[in-house]
Amino acid sequence: MRILLTGLSHRTAPLATREALSLTRDEVPGALETLKSHVGRGVILSTCNRTEVYTVAREPEQGREALAAFFDEQFGLDSRVARQHLYTLEQDEAVTHLFRVASSLDSLIIGESEILGQVRDAFGIATRHGGAGGVLAHVFHSALRTGKRARTETELGKNALSVSRACVQLARRTLGDISHKQVLVVGVGEASRLAAIAIRDAGATAFTVANRTPEHAKELGAELRGPVASLDEMAHLIGQSDLVVSSTGAPDFAITRDLIEEATERRGDRPLLMIDMAIPRDIEPDASSLPGVTVHTMEDLGAIAEANRREREQEAGKVERIVEEETERFQHWWDSQGVTPTIANIRHRAEKVRAAEVAKTLSRLDLSPEHEERLATMTKALVKKLLHQPTKILRDRKDEAFTQNAHELFGLDEE
Repeated sequence: MRILLTGLSHRTAPLATREALSLTRDEVPGALETLKSHVGRGVILSTCNRTEVYTVAREPEQGREALAAFFDEQFGLDSRVARQHLYTLEQDEAVTHLFRVASSLDSLIIGESEILGQVRDAFGIATRHGGAGGVLAHVFHSALRTGKRARTETELGKNALSVSRACVQLARRTLGDISHKQVLVVGVGEASRLAAIAIRDAGATAFTVANRTPEHAKELGAELRGPVASLDEMAHLIGQSDLVVSSTGAPDFAITRDLIEEATERRGDRPLLMIDMAIPRDIEPDASSLPGVTVHTMEDLGAIAEANRREREQEAGKVERIVEEETERFQHWWDSQGVTPTIANIRHRAEKVRAAEVAKTLSRLDLSPEHEERLATMTKALVKKLLHQPTKILRDRKDEAFTQNAHELFGLDEE
């Protein structure tokens, strides 16, 4: 039994490929059902910068092929195209990777705060759909503990530039002082909300929230103290705005080049900054060629990430040590899972032999209940002492071949 991970991220795939292999929160349950037909249980972690599938397989090679087949079926891609961007990790490497992801060490921006919640959500969705029990539950609980330790025991997250905070930097770089700028927030998902809050905290006060269903935008509108609107009003809304932040989760472009061109006809020289936080993208890429229009995507955050990386290297080293500790802790648990049932079976077999021999002896003797109890107690103590050393060595060695030898020595496979 081995833990397997197959996926892609900003480190291995360009934005267009990440878009093609991304899943919205609403799409994950259906994908989990597809995954079940290939590998059974699994957890799917899909964020703006990664899509990863975690599972457990008895035969690793078959598991790798099954995961590749899942990606082919789920995303409709030729495996030759997809596999050049996919990585597959096994056991310790997969566990360490997940712990680094949960600790934000593998994020586009090291130290960002959103990823730990995204890992928790992925595990929660899989759990509700019966895909994250047993070993996967243990490894994800361990990952969440690792991520929490990274945030509480180090300064990695202190003043860390999250994706949403990076939006503020991009806005100031293009628009200067944003305190008097009109901000349009498109979509009411977590990415939009976090970016809007960061922009508000940076001084912006004039917000409009647009959503396909305006009713669903009222809560965020109230939080930002701005009106809500329908996507049908998009051209008018963009025409009024200085900054547009979009993350709708729509499968196609929610904001086309033609719509932006229509919206900007009467803007004059006023610059328009559009930040597309969606995967797949909300804003048609050609829009950046329009006069006065600047479009940034998640990929543009990479430069900001690099500029802020050096100052967090020391704290990242501390988090790496936490990841090492937690990986070793998980490995001890994993090793014990192979040994513990063997030790339990040895003790069970020994108890069966002891009980049978005591019963045979008692049938030939005429002992009082008190003496019968003493005999039972004595024989139990004898078995316990005889098994103490071999079971202790088994537990300490945690060696698969050595454990199999114990099976043969004690005749466990004969039962």
